Amino acid sequence: MVAKKEEGRGKKEEGLVRSARGYRKLIAWQKAQVLASRVFAATKRRRLPYWQLDQVMKSVTSVHANIAEGYTRGTLRDYIHFLDMARASLAEVESHLYFMVENELMAREAYDEVDELSFEVGNIIVGLMRSLSAKLKSGSWSRLAEEGFDYLAQSSVDPLLPPSSFLLPRDGEGQGG
Repeated sequence: MVAKKEEGRGKKEEGLVRSARGYRKLIAWQKAQVLASRVFAATKRRRLPYWQLDQVMKSVTSVHANIAEGYTRGTLRDYIHFLDMARASLAEVESHLYFMVENELMAREAYDEVDELSFEVGNIIVGLMRSLSAKLKSGSWSRLAEEGFDYLAQSSVDPLLPPSSFLLPRDGEGQGG
């Protein structure tokens, strides 16, 4: 007997539902998910102290979780605030990873890969914060109109945002680390 396909089920691709909606359509959230998966893969077979593994996994999963939570908040200020918390969690991830590679708890190759991805995620989060901050100032934000990803093209530094260790290279401010 052949099982009948359930109606209303989305097709899955690589473990995720293919139809991106809400925060799942955000490049920042998608890249943060990839980062969490890569950190997990780089640490799962290592003999790490429990406290170290626990801390790095809590901080790396906080990045995408804060992006999602911020997106679903009712105000633009809340959204930006949660993106800032995601940025702070990302800095915590980087700190843990640096400790791990310096103490030979992580392979240098794995560290280099996740460090580069972490820098990219940080740049995207800051770009999104800048874009939303500009929309906050102009009063032009509408969640329904958030179809484009113009935050990748932002280049001006916003004085309302805190200094970032994840500077966009096109800002002429060098690279953070």
